[in-house]
Amino acid sequence: MTVALPKNPNALPSGAELDGYVITGLIGQGGFGIVYVARDVATQRTVAIKEFLPTAIAGRLADGSVAARSVDAGNAYATGLKGFLREANLLSELSHPALVAVHRAWEQNGTAYMAMAYYPGKTLREVRLARPVAMTEAHIKVLMMPVFEAVAELHAHRVIHRDISPDNILVMANGATVLLDLGAARQVLGGMTQALTTILKPGFAPIEQYVEDGSMEQGRWTDVYGLSAVMYFLATGKPPTAATTRIVRDTLPAISAAAGIDYSPKFVQAATRALAVRAIDRYKSVAEFREALGWANRVAVAPFVPLVEKTATVAALSAEDIHRLTSPEPEAAPLQRLSPLTGSTVRGMANLPPPLEKVLGREANYAPRSSSRWLMPGIIFALVVVIAVLLYLRK
Repeated sequence: MTVALPKNPNALPSGAELDGYVITGLIGQGGFGIVYVARDVATQRTVAIKEFLPTAIAGRLADGSVAARSVDAGNAYATGLKGFLREANLLSELSHPALVAVHRAWEQNGTAYMAMAYYPGKTLREVRLARPVAMTEAHIKVLMMPVFEAVAELHAHRVIHRDISPDNILVMANGATVLLDLGAARQVLGGMTQALTTILKPGFAPIEQYVEDGSMEQGRWTDVYGLSAVMYFLATGKPPTAATTRIVRDTLPAISAAAGIDYSPKFVQAATRALAVRAIDRYKSVAEFREALGWANRVAVAPFVPLVEKTATVAALSAEDIHRLTSPEPEAAPLQRLSPLTGSTVRGMANLPPPLEKVLGREANYAPRSSSRWLMPGIIFALVVVIAVLLYLRK
């Protein structure tokens, strides 16, 4: 949601120009950067622009540029700036309906920017807090499945999000969800994350994100925790207890108890394991988490779907039907075909020599054949008749 620009020394003023864009409002800001709503001067379309501005080590100068707060912070700022541009360029190559679309990135004002698609809608936090009762398991699945897929797409490109929360998931008017803020994303190289700052939302960040010395590795399991924490929030209306508190004494209520409604045992068990304090106890990938929830992809039966009645769908097929349709066809029995002219059965046609097979294949040219046992008697009888006729003519 766009809000009026506040009097903030770190935010650009309304009307400021950025390489073909004009700032018109403020979407939000955090410790890593600021997101504006802007107008593309060339196309007149509305876009969102993310500005790299880690407030812990950098700030806005009087001329509008951004600079590190000290010499010591300069190297960290330069490293973060390169990472921001690298990630923006990578994300611009990705295409997923539930992942924010990045148009382009550039450097200006001593910092960097990325222009993204603007999505009008409400955050998942706003949607959930507007509900007086807990969400059902089916409703949670509808909202979160696209987000699961978006995170899996990031992981496939060796990127972890590290900031999955209800504030960073937008719900469109048609109910579709989009994963928005990628400000905490870090490219993963050789199993290590190149982090500049630690951006945390208590309740949604796992314990490894609180450790800044690199002794606790972050990875796909870090986002698994964030996904489950969002699901817990959708069910209960409250975030889970902060991981720093749970590591001392884990008193987090079970999701069903906290929500006041019964969820399926599979759902509860999967969500609980994904929220484990220790990374070693969690699922190691989104795919494992989805499988445990029973949210796996549908079985593809493309080669045999046309054989199914039009009213049937893949989801409606039983396991037996899917096995039948996806299994290879049984080996064909030896060819047995009835000859329409002789009434005899032609067997083993596939084993015949090609010339004979070709001849036998032309059934229309078949001619009735007499049995060979009457051939010689017939010839003798014919000769006798001929001789008798010749002798009669000589008389």
